[in-house]
Amino acid sequence: MNVLASFCLATSVAVGIASVALRALHGPLHAVLVELCGSEGRARFWSIFSVVTIVLGALFGMLVSFPLSETYQWSDYPLLPLAFSAVRTSLFFLLVGLGMLGFVMLLGIGSHENQRRQDALSGLKGMQ
Repeated sequence: MNVLASFCLATSVAVGIASVALRALHGPLHAVLVELCGSEGRARFWSIFSVVTIVLGALFGMLVSFPLSETYQWSDYPLLPLAFSAVRTSLFFLLVGLGMLGFVMLLGIGSHENQRRQDALSGLKGMQ
């Protein structure tokens, strides 16, 4: 098996395993997210966010572990290690961006929930 076929096989296995895990988690995760998020729309967002992050994380992990430095294996495809390195770097920064988005969303949800609680408490005090 040549190195390109090995790469394709490793990519397929990594994404396939992530997909099987996500398939198993989808129902229970969605139910928990609906309860935690308070609405179907928010739960759908976090469910899709989780799917994208897990699949990209599995793909990034495969790219990090795949040996690109052994040049004798890449002699038939001399520019592919450069392309794979660029994809690996872009996936890393995409995952960092998704992590930052998730963090900002969690901060926003926390602020929204605090404001909602304060409004509810002030509404209860106004009724007394």
